[in-house]
Amino acid sequence: MTIFDRTFRLLERTLDLRSARQRVIASNLANEETPGYRASELTFMDQLHSAHKGRLPIVLAATQPRHFGMHRPQGVQAVTGKLGEVPAGDLPLDANSVNLELEMAKLSENVMQYNAAATILAGKFRGLLSAIRDAR
Repeated sequence: MTIFDRTFRLLERTLDLRSARQRVIASNLANEETPGYRASELTFMDQLHSAHKGRLPIVLAATQPRHFGMHRPQGVQAVTGKLGEVPAGDLPLDANSVNLELEMAKLSENVMQYNAAATILAGKFRGLLSAIRDAR
């Protein structure tokens, strides 16, 4: 057992992925008036949930020390998310698929989720700090 359990690793990866999603949303907003720009979306929650439950991603075991690729992250740390294009319905004349209201809603939701994960992680660290102080 380590002091940084699965919850720490899950929260750490969640913060990393939420930060990456924030950059994708910010890029969409920055290109809202760029002709021909197609909005992107970073999805990762299904992958993260599956990895936390031990179902994804599949990592091969090394039987020889000289095997290639054995220094890759495993478990939740291996989740990178899936970047895809947001499906667009009727495109305007400039062929830009960014929906300002939708992107602002995504931005707000992502910030709330990031802050929630950061608050939980801070609480875990406070608990560790309290245990360290009480042990003295």
